[in-house]
Amino acid sequence: MTANKSEVVTGSRRIVMAGAKALGSANQHAVIDVLVKVRRKKELGDLDERPRGAMTRDAVGSGFGASDDDLEKVADTFQKLGLQVVSTNAATRSVELTGAVADMERAFQVKLFDYEQPGDPKANYRGRVGDVFVPAELKEIVTGVFGLDDRRVARRRRHHAAHPGPARDKSSIPSAWWLPQTLGKRYNFPPGDGSGQTIGLLEFGGGYFPADLKQFCSLAGVSEPTVVPVSVDGTSTSAHDGAEGEVMLDVEVVTGLCPKSTIAVYFAHWGEKGWIKALDAAVHDTKNHPSVISISWGNPEDVGIWTHAAMNEINETLKDAAMAGVTVCVAAGDDGSSDADSDGHAHVDFPSSSPYALAVGGTTIPKKTAPLPDIVWFEGDGLREQNNPNSGSTGGGASTIFQRPAWQKGVSVTSINPGAIVGRVVPDLAANADWTASPYLLCVDGQPQPNGGTSAASPLVAAMIALINGQLGPGERVGYLTPLLYQPAGGGHPVGASACADVVSGSNKTAKVGGYNAQPGYDAVSGWGTPDGMKLTQAIAAASAQPAVVARGHAHA
Repeated sequence: MTANKSEVVTGSRRIVMAGAKALGSANQHAVIDVLVKVRRKKELGDLDERPRGAMTRDAVGSGFGASDDDLEKVADTFQKLGLQVVSTNAATRSVELTGAVADMERAFQVKLFDYEQPGDPKANYRGRVGDVFVPAELKEIVTGVFGLDDRRVARRRRHHAAHPGPARDKSSIPSAWWLPQTLGKRYNFPPGDGSGQTIGLLEFGGGYFPADLKQFCSLAGVSEPTVVPVSVDGTSTSAHDGAEGEVMLDVEVVTGLCPKSTIAVYFAHWGEKGWIKALDAAVHDTKNHPSVISISWGNPEDVGIWTHAAMNEINETLKDAAMAGVTVCVAAGDDGSSDADSDGHAHVDFPSSSPYALAVGGTTIPKKTAPLPDIVWFEGDGLREQNNPNSGSTGGGASTIFQRPAWQKGVSVTSINPGAIVGRVVPDLAANADWTASPYLLCVDGQPQPNGGTSAASPLVAAMIALINGQLGPGERVGYLTPLLYQPAGGGHPVGASACADVVSGSNKTAKVGGYNAQPGYDAVSGWGTPDGMKLTQAIAAASAQPAVVARGHAHA
């Protein structure tokens, strides 16, 4: 194949990861898999409001998936170029291919190298620089190619304590620690135990360990849910790799509030291909049918970690979720306005910055008896990456990638980055995330310990959504909640203002350029504030019976 017979895949450009060193060409005989994404057979435009009625997963896939002709053309073309077809899926618009590195390089006109990250062997990766190419006849069909480069793009929100100190009394926990159900009472979550609900969790490392969950349930005084580990790409579902605390935190937070639910845990490799496959698997899961998904992982949207093609595909799958009535809660980040990037600018975390995500920020409860409202979570220097276990702060700010959606036009938050676009503002709401002042109970590796971060706040909100789903009528689901928070409720005030406790104190400044402050009304550190679950339930029920109208002019910076 010659260059004049091929075309660039839009958004595929890659640069070398900061600090990485090329070791040499990748093994030409090594067999790797790639995922090719294909265009929709029918375009699905931007959603300016919450769909009035959710479609079934099958209907979303058949209506807005890929055409059989496109899938067949992609499969046939790459088979002729020496690659083998592993699978095709019309609903997820995917063709998975396998082949030797040398064949992949010829088919996509790339050169693959092995890279090392000095001082961090876990970050070594197979990578490429520049664009991916496809045969010219596929130019309008292929929307992305993932897996050639397998660098880490999934960063967990908080590290669990590797050395939690002396063994604690395993029959009780300190009074300052919080159980999820106690937080549910603080935030007035609706009653219920999650019966009939499935909550999905995306994980990119670690594992699920029944013994740890059993210990948590004993300490928390709740029954054990049904947990279904799902490996979407052969990734281990029981790895002790340092990320098991993230997995168990997600599972246990949901368990505390929804002990009668099913928890489907989708494990995948931490590269872009793994992200896309995991989200596809959860959103289009016609076996487990999660009605809400929580994601506690991410990375800055605009520093070269993500390709634009990957962000676009994830955003499109989140749009599928919105159409299917699936709420996707995403942690907003644990490193304040910089999102742990040291270039001096402010950054927000993806995929929380997607307009189709419900972005969840973090708050602090100063002491166990403190009344509402919470305050903004900011402890230590606000950065968790400084090897300080008692440091971190809520993510939040304005996207530099996603334009401000129509339903957020009334938000007057201005980016602190000079010359920035008028971008999507995160978070949408917030919940307890403090590691020190108001920590969550975590049982991992046989040891109870305190934990926190927006990676605890996100599954907490996901559990609330599951409880609200249980309160709605048959077949009704919360679904795409995000736009509804910005639409008017009774008295003309936005739903978010009426159904959340406003957080008015604190900031998330960790970037040299500055940060964002809490103040009355909507802000870029706590969103509308902490949810009042019962008020939100009532607002959702009321909104379902009224025409959708986008609120404008009611939100404040």
